[in-house]
Amino acid sequence: MSNERISNMTKCVSLIAIASMLTAATATKPGDVTEARVIAEASTGNNWLVGGRTFDEQHFSPLKQITDKNIGTLGLAWATDIESAMGLATEPIVVDGIVYVSAPQSRVYAVDALSGKVLWRFDPKVRLDRMRNSWSAHSNRGLAVWAGKVYVGTGDCRLVAIDAATGEEAWESPVCDGSKTGITGAPHVGKGKVFIGYNGSDIGVRGSLAAFDATTGKEAWRFWTVPGDPAKGFESKALEMAAKTWSGDKWWEVGGGDVWDPITYDPASGLVIFGTAGAEPEVLFGDKADKKVGGDRLFAGCVIAVNADTGEYVWHFQTSAADFHTENMHILLADVVIDGQKRRAAITAPKNGFIYVLDARSGSLLEAQPIAKVSWATSIDLKSGRPVEVPAPSNGPRPITGGHNWWPMSFSPLTGLVYLPLHDPKEKQLAPGEFPEEGKLLAWDPTGQSIRWSVREPIATNGAVLSTAGNLVFQGQGTGEFAAYSAESGRKVWSIQTGSAIHSVPVSFAVRNEQYILVPVGWGSGSRLFSQGSSMATPEAKRGPARLLAFKLGAKTPFPEVTVRVPPVPKPPEQTFSKETIQSGAALFQKFICFDCHGPYADGSGAFTEDGAIPDLRYLPAESHRLWNATVWGGSHQKNGMPGFGNPPGFPIVVRKMTPQESDAIHAYIIDQSWKAYNEDQSKMRRNQPN
Repeated sequence: MSNERISNMTKCVSLIAIASMLTAATATKPGDVTEARVIAEASTGNNWLVGGRTFDEQHFSPLKQITDKNIGTLGLAWATDIESAMGLATEPIVVDGIVYVSAPQSRVYAVDALSGKVLWRFDPKVRLDRMRNSWSAHSNRGLAVWAGKVYVGTGDCRLVAIDAATGEEAWESPVCDGSKTGITGAPHVGKGKVFIGYNGSDIGVRGSLAAFDATTGKEAWRFWTVPGDPAKGFESKALEMAAKTWSGDKWWEVGGGDVWDPITYDPASGLVIFGTAGAEPEVLFGDKADKKVGGDRLFAGCVIAVNADTGEYVWHFQTSAADFHTENMHILLADVVIDGQKRRAAITAPKNGFIYVLDARSGSLLEAQPIAKVSWATSIDLKSGRPVEVPAPSNGPRPITGGHNWWPMSFSPLTGLVYLPLHDPKEKQLAPGEFPEEGKLLAWDPTGQSIRWSVREPIATNGAVLSTAGNLVFQGQGTGEFAAYSAESGRKVWSIQTGSAIHSVPVSFAVRNEQYILVPVGWGSGSRLFSQGSSMATPEAKRGPARLLAFKLGAKTPFPEVTVRVPPVPKPPEQTFSKETIQSGAALFQKFICFDCHGPYADGSGAFTEDGAIPDLRYLPAESHRLWNATVWGGSHQKNGMPGFGNPPGFPIVVRKMTPQESDAIHAYIIDQSWKAYNEDQSKMRRNQPN
């Protein structure tokens, strides 16, 4: 018998054993999620069947075994390490005692919810050598489970269906052009369909929301969010209407309006309600940086509702403004009392600092209030739905506006409050180089249209929120702290230091009549690539492991050891370039969008790694400096996701070739940033030495 045949037989036996284990553990078909079941189990809370637990995306658990009175006995039940050099930023799905969770490069794990044992692991083998996909591949925010299958979007723009019992691929379908963009957001399910979007507004990719048959993978419909070239006609009457809101030279080349995260299915109305990103030529880079486009630019910067069966347009509400385009985030559905009348509302808080309450069936604006410091508008006109904008100053940009990013909010029907994570400008005088924003956990009352309580947090970027019937609100922070607060008062009642930055979504479930709180940890937000690392994690929390941590009352599993060593910055090569070349390199670092993976000012992860993480350029070893041009210009590391800009592979923004002189200039800038980091590091070491 051949070795190959023996290997295949062994694999089959293993898969059968896993399937038997799953079936025995659950007494049902693995991944048994249907629309009827999600609705029927909404009040029980034993499972976390879809994103947000129920179709209304409230991120609320009705379980109340763990309360603000007994949480002092909450302990670690189990911990499971997940292989990921880029941490975790994901929302687990829990079905009949099995946890399904996604990781960077769109890898999927099935984990026993009772023990933490990994049952199977699936790798869709995302290609890293197609320019934009290297970015998209390094973060994945979740998956979906439906009728025996697990669905995940990939960094190279595929939707992959996996058998929930065996971990074998069932089918895959293309979602978008993988040479231009990729998927980092979670698919959502309903009506026997999988709904999914993709990234790309900031690089000129035209956005859409697509629906696929959950059984076959066949595309059912697609709603394009911004018009294409008018000379080619419009895909719908809605886009023909939207085209009238655009102006400028070849405005259709701007693209935008991508649906990279917020998708909510409402079975009561049969609508899919989703949010789009902006279309901002003002902040585009590369070859399109100088385009001038105006108008409302529908349907960019909007909340949109379409028919779940057909994808037909129903309504939209725009949160962007003529002079301030924003991105829309998580949309939850709730029954709230507004002006004495009970309304079915869609509640959303975009990046623009306001929170909006819309009628879920019509899209009409019910209320809008600022929840952070807002510099671009004074208020939202309730009749027109348009902001009262503050003109931009003539001598520079507006002050920073706070707001809400993708991390989901939570709504408790018991307290009637919305709990949401914010980033907000600091009120104090800043030290040199200090990041200007802090984090906040906010409780907002949609009936009283007011902030009930808030908690200030030292790191601007923190995790999502879970509220429970035990009068608790759980949230993880970029510092590594996982904490619980009183849902009524905001008083901290429990916390634990995990050793890893937390940028994921905590969930709750029950197995054998015991309630669990589950949180993925590890610095995993996609923001770590294109934002300042110091705004998202402490130097220690950046380096903590990627893990799943499950807690329950009375558990006494020893917390796994977290050994963190903050490495010193290696001594850079001598700076032989002129100040003019360094300044030119700083501009080219922007022009070629280097910051989109290596962070603004090259403020990255704080280490040079070659295990699947994107390296911090300030920590380059001597050999990498010697090979700079071969890497950056020649493309020697393209298979690992680093493109060769001397022959760019169709990047959607920068299509012209980088010259060797431009490569040298960027290197000069990196050497300069490296010396700044090295000198600061040496200064800290001297200060910390005993006298």
